[in-house]
Amino acid sequence: MGLLDKLRGTEKAPPPKTVVAAAVPMNGPGVRSVNRGRMYKTTELWQNEAWYYYDAIGEVRGPITWIANAASQADIHATELDPETGKPTGPTDNPVAVAAAALVLGGAAQRSGLLRLISLCWQVPGEAWIIVRPTRAKEPDKWLVLSGNKVTAKGESWQYTDPFTAETVVLTPQDRLLRVWQPHPNDQAKADSAMRPALPVCRECEKASQSIAATLDSRIGMNGAWLVPEEADLPRGDHETAGAALMDLMLTMMETSLQNPGQAAGRVPLVVTMPGEVIGNAVFQDFATAFDAAVVELRDNALSRLASALDMPKDVAEGTQGESNHWSAWQVEESTYKIFIEPLLKAVGDAITEHWFRPALIAMGMDPGQAAGYEIGWDTTAIVARPDDRETLESLYEKILISDEYMLTENGVTTDAMPSKEERTRRLLEKWVSGAPTLLADPNITQGMDLGLEISPVAAGVDAEVGAGGELVTPEPEPAPNALPGATPDTRGEEPVPEGLVAAAELIVYDALSRAGGRLLTNQNRGQFKSTPRHELHTVIPLPHGTFELMEGSFQFTDPVAEAFAVRPSRLKVALENYVAGLLLERRPHNRERLREALR
Repeated sequence: MGLLDKLRGTEKAPPPKTVVAAAVPMNGPGVRSVNRGRMYKTTELWQNEAWYYYDAIGEVRGPITWIANAASQADIHATELDPETGKPTGPTDNPVAVAAAALVLGGAAQRSGLLRLISLCWQVPGEAWIIVRPTRAKEPDKWLVLSGNKVTAKGESWQYTDPFTAETVVLTPQDRLLRVWQPHPNDQAKADSAMRPALPVCRECEKASQSIAATLDSRIGMNGAWLVPEEADLPRGDHETAGAALMDLMLTMMETSLQNPGQAAGRVPLVVTMPGEVIGNAVFQDFATAFDAAVVELRDNALSRLASALDMPKDVAEGTQGESNHWSAWQVEESTYKIFIEPLLKAVGDAITEHWFRPALIAMGMDPGQAAGYEIGWDTTAIVARPDDRETLESLYEKILISDEYMLTENGVTTDAMPSKEERTRRLLEKWVSGAPTLLADPNITQGMDLGLEISPVAAGVDAEVGAGGELVTPEPEPAPNALPGATPDTRGEEPVPEGLVAAAELIVYDALSRAGGRLLTNQNRGQFKSTPRHELHTVIPLPHGTFELMEGSFQFTDPVAEAFAVRPSRLKVALENYVAGLLLERRPHNRERLREALR
């Protein structure tokens, strides 16, 4: 059975609930009277007229459809609320909440189309009706979105006209009926929309267009009058006057030209003979008036007023948003979402959360108190465009403040194009070696670069000498003088590691772990680990990618530390990199004794 059936169990099902506000069910004091006031008349006259002009005027339909198409791109996710502030913290990974959110508005296959219908109803009549009906066993609930004229009351129950079969369906107590609408400020039980005050302007636009069409039709039927003297010499045939004979001749020529378009006969002039003294009396009378020339201007003025009246930016209503530059176009889209689309999504999300989503969570076994901590959230990345801030993105990326995935997404590249872990490691090593060729003397570097051969230290720019067997031997560097009191060289790894070196290396480790923790924080998990220090976030957040990406930019202070304690810089850096990588992979916190062992 559907989720609503599971919720109701074996007890007697309550009557279907009609929501007259985004979060108010159809029961309780003061609500029944509102229900009775709307029950027998779900659509007002102005709403029917608004639908008429949506169908009749393209300048109304175009921008309203543009807004609806934009709203349909929003995606749904389950979000967890912060218990202290009550604000959403981003998408949750709770499997029950995720599974329930996936069924909202008919699931991914139907959600976009239903959101589009809701947006159209929100903008034209100002209200949309959402119907949720349980289906057969183990099948998800059926979702429908209808306009008000398709939902009517029948006694104490409600019925609707099925949009696919045109049949009348009576709602049962197991069904849910939700009403999402823009309340009129004077009578909040009634719907309101920007189309309501725009109706007089729509009438002007329609009448102006009809006047223009009538003028064109009149020119086809009678394009003025030609006053012909009676002395004109024309074959009159059965006609009593020369004018009637001329008209018959002209119609015959017009029919021939229309029946055979493109023929020379259509370009041959009509020849009429008459006495020279009366030729000047042949007059053409034009029936056009000054209003005919002004009606186009009147219609343009009405369309401009209509664009100002609709609930959207004027350039969107006029269809000129594509003519602006990239930056201003982004501002239009951003303001369009915040002012015109977000209220719609908020109203829909609140209604579904209160009267379907949280009851569904309870039906799926979640505690009611826990279910109250979740709500429906919206992912609007496909709606709200971003400015062309490539230089800013590159700067943030160089400072390691944004992730690789975010950088790719903002530049329109899919994450599938990201290099593999091995390829990224090799390319990073190549970048490092190009700046410091002496790193090729380290076998870990050559192995990581997958060179498949041994690099000669001489070729790498490292001093070397030939050993007894003819092989190249790299001499140990002369120990540098100690920069700190009490520090002793540790060239053989047999003597105890100086405490000063351990302390300095520990700071480098904390820096690397803190950088890795910052990169592990995403919009999805931000705010969930407030009590965990940044350098220990890797112990509670799984690694989404390789350790080299998390450690990039760290260990830049190993050379000064190595010089201070007279150890080889490359060995110290490799030791610290391996130690930190091991902590990240094993999800362990830093331990000073383990670090000391790594430094041996």
